[in-house]
Amino acid sequence: MRARFVVPLMGLIAGVILAGCGGGGSSSTIALSKSDFVAQGNAICAKGDKETEAAAKKVFSQPPSKATVEKFVTDTVVPNIQGQIDAIGALSPPAGDEDQVQAIVDAAQSALDKAKADPSLLTEQGSGSDPFAEADKLADDYGLDACGSNSA
Repeated sequence: MRARFVVPLMGLIAGVILAGCGGGGSSSTIALSKSDFVAQGNAICAKGDKETEAAAKKVFSQPPSKATVEKFVTDTVVPNIQGQIDAIGALSPPAGDEDQVQAIVDAAQSALDKAKADPSLLTEQGSGSDPFAEADKLADDYGLDACGSNSA
């Protein structure tokens, strides 16, 4: 979630939705291979990005007010990112990668919790604090390119 609003909207969408992704926990019994896990995780993030972009096109037909942007972040972006975190957290991580994947999920959830408490973290350019920086790096390092900062 690198983007801040005041920058073009698509920068916000790409940065916000793609960086909010991570990987983690397990609700299934069979561990995925790393390539399958990464493919499924990237698909989750790419789908979330497309959904947010489609919603943004409907909401932002002209330059939006700060209130409109904050409402969009609160009502659309944050729930979308939460869904991505939850979906990736439900994947069964590869054997031996459980801690690494859980770190991605935990970092993404922590960042999202900060954004929920203060949506301006995602809407103000140059605030100096990117809540998703750690999650982005961890996701990128693991290969979740559609979820990390390399996706924009």
